[in-house]
Amino acid sequence: MIYLISALTCSILIMTGFKLFPRFKISITQAITTNYLTAATLGFITLQKSVDIQFFTNNEWSTTALISGVLLIVVFNIFALSAEKAGVAITAVSSKMSVIIPVLLGALIFGESFGFFKIIGLILVLLSFWLIFKKKEGYKIKGALIILPLLLFLGNGTNDSILKYAQFNFITSDQGYVHYLTVAFTVSLILGILIICVRFLMKKEQFKFKNILAGIILGVLNWYSTLFFLKGLGQMDVSIFIPIFNAGLVFSASIVGILGFKEPFSKINLLGIIMSIIAITIIAYAN
Repeated sequence: MIYLISALTCSILIMTGFKLFPRFKISITQAITTNYLTAATLGFITLQKSVDIQFFTNNEWSTTALISGVLLIVVFNIFALSAEKAGVAITAVSSKMSVIIPVLLGALIFGESFGFFKIIGLILVLLSFWLIFKKKEGYKIKGALIILPLLLFLGNGTNDSILKYAQFNFITSDQGYVHYLTVAFTVSLILGILIICVRFLMKKEQFKFKNILAGIILGVLNWYSTLFFLKGLGQMDVSIFIPIFNAGLVFSASIVGILGFKEPFSKINLLGIIMSIIAITIIAYAN
């Protein structure tokens, strides 16, 4: 449970940081790339290993880590684009509804059991997500743009599932967790640098120190959030851990939004928050 709480705390701080970025005019692209540099550096420091080509390839999970690294940065960019083009509300719903993918795979691939309380809890989790993000005016989206929240739904769910697959089949020690994440974050870093170079050439980016500082803070939080998330998957069923994690994240982020950023919430939204607490309790009881 300590890993679940720790991963949640780091994730909430990351979301709060993203809320503050526009206020301080932080470049998301530069901050995210620096974030991966920081996270990968923390991995290398923790492992205290020499870096060569075998560090990245001489493991049975190397291909899985490569896929994780690509998804980490691709999914984030889809999230940013979806929020801009399709709207923040439907983007948030799509992101959190993706919990259904790893939960189903937990039953189909990892042999996790589904009891009555777990099923009820999962249904309440999905319903609470919808209620929390429900807006009076409804969700409006232009036809072709529906592909963005759909890709986010698939990308988020696939990424969580791949992390569980790696933990279930390959990773057996704390050093294994660190090694896997270091490789994944390094792949994300390389892709991020390529994106930065393209944007600089297109004159859409200007280097600023505040972007680097924000990225370093983000990187520390991102490293420990993902490390605790992966360790938590090793202690709990994916069909329990991920719904509790996502519901807890939605609940905590909603509270931060209300208290810290004065975001408007309707009675329906508050009902969703209460329902998420009930869902977490039921799923925890099912465990």
